[in-house]
Amino acid sequence: MRKILVPIDMSETSEEALAFAVSCPCLENRELLLLHVIDPLDISSLGVLGMADREDDMRRELKKEARAHLDDLVQRYRRDGLELSSRIVVDRPWRGIISTAIEENVDAIVMGSHGRGLVAEQLLGSVAERVVRKAPVPVTTIRPEHMREDLIRHWHHLGGN
Repeated sequence: MRKILVPIDMSETSEEALAFAVSCPCLENRELLLLHVIDPLDISSLGVLGMADREDDMRRELKKEARAHLDDLVQRYRRDGLELSSRIVVDRPWRGIISTAIEENVDAIVMGSHGRGLVAEQLLGSVAERVVRKAPVPVTTIRPEHMREDLIRHWHHLGGN
C-alpha cells in the first residue's frame, strides 16, 4: 500500500488510528492523508440554521480549530520517510471519508471504530460501520484501548467460546 487515508475527528480513538497507521509496516511509500470532516448537521444543530452569516462564522471557526489540530498532528507524527498531509471537508462524515478516498486515490483507510458522538452513532449508525460497508478500498478499524481490554475480559469470562 502506498497511500493511506486516516480520518481524524479529534477523538483519542482517531489518534490511536493515526499512531497505528504511522507504525504500520504495510506502507510502501509511507504516505498518510489526515482528513477532518465537518458535519453540516453539527452546525445546524447549534441553532444557527437559516442565519447564513452565523453559519459561515461557525464553519470558519470549526475549520480553524480543525486546521490547528491537524497541523499539530502532522508535526507530532512526522518521521523520516513518511509524508503527511491533511485536508478538511464539509460533508456527512462517512460520505466525506469515502469521497476523499476516491478523489485522492488512496489504497486503504485506517480509522477509529468509535469516534466522538456515541449517542449519534447509536441513533444514526456508526460512521466506521458505514465506511466499512461502502468504501471501495480496504478499511482497517482501530478499537480504543479500553474497549480492547473490555472485549478481552469478556471473552475470557465466556471461556473463549
